Amino acid sequence: MADLRSPEYDVIIVGAGVLGVTAAYWLNALYDCTIALVDAAPAAGMHTTARNTGVIHRPFYLDPKKKRVFARTSDASLPMWQRLAKEGGLPWQQIGTFNVALEEEEVRTLERYRSWGLANGMEEGELSLLDGREAKALEPEVRCRTALLSRTDVSVDFGIFTRYLMRRLVSRGVKFLGGHRVTGIRTSSGNTEVAFRTDSGPRHATCRYVVNASGGGAIDLAHSFGLGLEYTALSFRGEYWVVGEPFASKVTSNIYRPPHFPQFPFLDPHFVVRADGSRQIGPNAVMVSGPYVYSGLGLGSAGSFLNRPVEPKMKLMMNRDFLALLAGEWRSSLSKRAMCGRVQQFVPALGPQMLRHRAVFGVRSSVIGPAGFVPEALLLKGEGSAHIVNFNSPGATGAPAYSALIVRELAEEGALDGLRRKGSADFTAGWDLDAAGA
Repeated sequence: MADLRSPEYDVIIVGAGVLGVTAAYWLNALYDCTIALVDAAPAAGMHTTARNTGVIHRPFYLDPKKKRVFARTSDASLPMWQRLAKEGGLPWQQIGTFNVALEEEEVRTLERYRSWGLANGMEEGELSLLDGREAKALEPEVRCRTALLSRTDVSVDFGIFTRYLMRRLVSRGVKFLGGHRVTGIRTSSGNTEVAFRTDSGPRHATCRYVVNASGGGAIDLAHSFGLGLEYTALSFRGEYWVVGEPFASKVTSNIYRPPHFPQFPFLDPHFVVRADGSRQIGPNAVMVSGPYVYSGLGLGSAGSFLNRPVEPKMKLMMNRDFLALLAGEWRSSLSKRAMCGRVQQFVPALGPQMLRHRAVFGVRSSVIGPAGFVPEALLLKGEGSAHIVNFNSPGATGAPAYSALIVRELAEEGALDGLRRKGSADFTAGWDLDAAGA
C-alpha cells in the first residue's frame, strides 16, 4: 500500500474499471507524469467491467447518428483488443452473433441493423442476412424467420484484460490505490485534494487533475464538482443463469433478439457463449436502489431514486411502456421459468430444468436527463477535472478508443497543458492514437 501521508500526483483517476485503466494507459504513454488509479475495490476491473456479457460487439446494432461515438470507438477497438490478447495470451473466442427476427417488424429491424453496421465501418463479409432455414443449418437449435449473422463478434473476459493492462501500468510507475473509497473532494489554488475511506482509516491525496471514470458513481462525483446537475441516474441489475450440459454445447454462437422496447437502452435476454466455454442466458434489467446491489430484491431505501434531480425519474415512472418493461424484468428475476421463456421463443428446446444455477450479476447505471435516457456517454469538463458518465454497453468494447478520444480532446483544449509531454510516445501495448482511430 502506498504511503498517503503527503503524496502528490499529477493525475488521479477515480475508477479502475476498463475505462479508467485504458485512460491511464494513454496518459502514461503520452505524458511524463505521475498517475494514481483509485478504486474502492481491492483490484482493478471488479465491478461492471467483469460483470457483463463479455462480448466484444461489432457496431451493427448502433444507430450511426444517435450512437455515433459508441459505434466509432467499438469499430476502432476490435484490433486493439486483439493485439492485447495475443501479447498476453488472454481469452479470445471469435464465435459470432446471430440476431434473430421472429416477427415481420423485427425483419425490418435486422435489415436496418445491416445498413447501420456497414455505415459504422464493418465490411460486407462480416454481416449476412439469412433466412430461417439458413440460420437453422448453422445453429440447429435456433428458430427464427430471419437472422443477421455478425461473424466477428468475440467472447472475452474484460476483467482479465483490465487486470493484465493494470499490471503493465504498475510496472511503468502508475500507482494503484485499491480499497480507497472517495469520500470528499476539495479544490483550491489549482490543486485538488481527494479524501478516502480505507480499512486502516481516512487518507487523502492531492493532484493537479482528476479524471472521473467511476462508473455507477460517476454522476454523483460530477455533481460534487457542480457539473451535470441536470442529469441523474437509475441503476439496473442484469441477471444471468448458467445453462447445463448436454444442451449448452448444442448452441455455438451468441443468439440475440431485437429489443421489445427499443426506445430504452436495454437488450432483451439472450443466449451467450462465454470465453471460458460456458453458456448462459441473460441479462434482464431489474431496477435496484444503487450501482452495487448485486443480490436480493435490491429495493432497500429509495436509494438513487431520490437523488436530485427527481423530475426526469418521475416522468419515466408515468411512461406506460417503461412500467411494462419494469414489470417484465421483475417477472424474469423472480421466476426462472419466466426468464427461460424469454429465450425459449428463439431457442425452443431450452427448458427451465436446464438452467443449473445463477451466475454473476452486474449493475449498470443509466443517466437520465430532461429528454429521458441519454443515448451515449457524456464528458463533463470543469476546471481541473473531467467526468465520464453514462459509459454503458457497448462501453467495454470501445474503451481503448473511447479513452484515447477523451485524452486527445482534453489535450487539444489545453486541459492537460500542465503535464509534461513525452518527446516520443511509448505505446507498450501495441496501441497508438492512430490505431485507436481517435
